[in-house]
Amino acid sequence: MGWFIHHVNIEAHDVQESVVFYRDVLGLSQGKWNYPDGAELGLGADKLAVFGDYNRGIHIVHPDADFQQRHGLAHNPTVGGHFAINVLDAEVVKQRLEASGYLVSDAGTYAMAGVRQLYVWDPFYNLVEINEIVDPVGGPRPADGEAHAKRIEREGWHLHHINIEAHGVATASDFYASLIGLTAGEWQAPLDCPISDITDNKEALALFGNDDNRGLHVVRPQPDFAKRNNLDHNPTIGGHFAIQVVDLGAVAKRVEDAGLLFSDAGCYAMAGLRQLYVYDPSMNLVEINGSI
Repeated sequence: MGWFIHHVNIEAHDVQESVVFYRDVLGLSQGKWNYPDGAELGLGADKLAVFGDYNRGIHIVHPDADFQQRHGLAHNPTVGGHFAINVLDAEVVKQRLEASGYLVSDAGTYAMAGVRQLYVWDPFYNLVEINEIVDPVGGPRPADGEAHAKRIEREGWHLHHINIEAHGVATASDFYASLIGLTAGEWQAPLDCPISDITDNKEALALFGNDDNRGLHVVRPQPDFAKRNNLDHNPTIGGHFAIQVVDLGAVAKRVEDAGLLFSDAGCYAMAGLRQLYVYDPSMNLVEINGSI
């Protein structure tokens, strides 16, 4: 099986305010949403924005309380955020999920050109979109055996990982491995890692993806993590997503110049990467990292 993380979808009560943050502070270029022919979702520039090509990357969405009712879904992808995994055969994944008792919303090809979309909650109620590229207009499909290969967007950035909270890491890991079909990786920590109690503990942390720590991170929440590591942000609680940029120093300066509170963790959890955490205008936690 091949797969990659297609996008992260974040909630924003002021979409244009968030666009300014991601464009002017983080330095990303806004993309153009590609709807299927005849799609009428009622989401203008004040309701939806994308950073990335082929509808991949970062989706910024205004919450819409009755979205699922209008579209006949059991899940509302506009509320609370979600992330999307692209697979080679969504129907096979759907059948495995339903056979295991999971409620699946099959939206078909309704919001993104050439992409079939399913929604499901994982065992800890993280909303997950499973999608499949069913037409070339939706972009390249995963290569056979791919596990979230690096895909460089304009300005040289890429979606590095999604981090989700799970009180039972083994239970969540079984869901993503057995039902979604993801491949586990081996965590690469720096030498003398200050959080080896987590990185070396499979009950606290699991990785799905590449052995350079790209992909999906499943983490047991640690209420004192920020205090123990002298951070103003706790990346183990509530989930976050990470982008990797070419010049993290330049991004850090723009974040500081904007007067935003950020945590510079240095190279503390992943070998070869400096990590910085900041909240966007809607209090979505974002990690920006860069090679050292």
